[in-house]
Amino acid sequence: MSGFHAYPPPYPRPSPPYLSLPEEFALLSHLPSGKVHGKLRAAAGCAAAELGELALRRRILVRPRETTVFGVRAQVTHRAGLELLDTSPTGLPWADEVLAELSRFPVSPQGRVSIRQWLRERRRHAFRLHTAALMERGVLRQRSGVLGGQRCVPDEEVRGAVVAQLRAIGSGQRAVDAHGLFLCDLIRAVGLHRTLRVPMGLRTTPYRSRGAGSAESVPEDLRRASSALVALVPSQDSSMGSQGV
Repeated sequence: MSGFHAYPPPYPRPSPPYLSLPEEFALLSHLPSGKVHGKLRAAAGCAAAELGELALRRRILVRPRETTVFGVRAQVTHRAGLELLDTSPTGLPWADEVLAELSRFPVSPQGRVSIRQWLRERRRHAFRLHTAALMERGVLRQRSGVLGGQRCVPDEEVRGAVVAQLRAIGSGQRAVDAHGLFLCDLIRAVGLHRTLRVPMGLRTTPYRSRGAGSAESVPEDLRRASSALVALVPSQDSSMGSQGV
């Protein structure tokens, strides 16, 4: 796979099946009751997770906007853009679809796609797509609700395995790889870490600190990419309009 750099996870993935970043995020967003944690936030987060997966596969490069404040250079993560690096087939139909969309998307004079604008359009489709894929693979199962209607209930074993590894990362018991960093950042951005009881402080993120159990080994461009993507995911459903996603 051209341009792909593998970062082996420090923990065994739920197997079978293998889950991509947006699939894991969609799975975690479905609570054991079948309800979805923050539907609007889940939609935006899942679209951001798609870009995260492509960044991990070195198909895109996320570039936060840089500015100078009082002579000091700073990065404006919520104004990030992206560059396409490799649009060859990935083996994942949804990823190939996203790359095709991005290749047709308007670009800035610097040749970058506005992530904010792309997320605004993609979020309506991403969560439904990955939820349907999880249902086809049996990781989500449809069940009738008490008051009628249908809910998607997650496979407890697969979901529990992902949650257990996130708790180990959040508590600093395990070093975090690039995939784990993106997923931890995403669930924290939408407030899922509290529901899942993943230990992440309100003011600190242990997995981003230095030393044992940190993301120090994750390449800097991927750490910046994760920060830029989650900066565009609203922390509350009521803030969707002000965030523009």
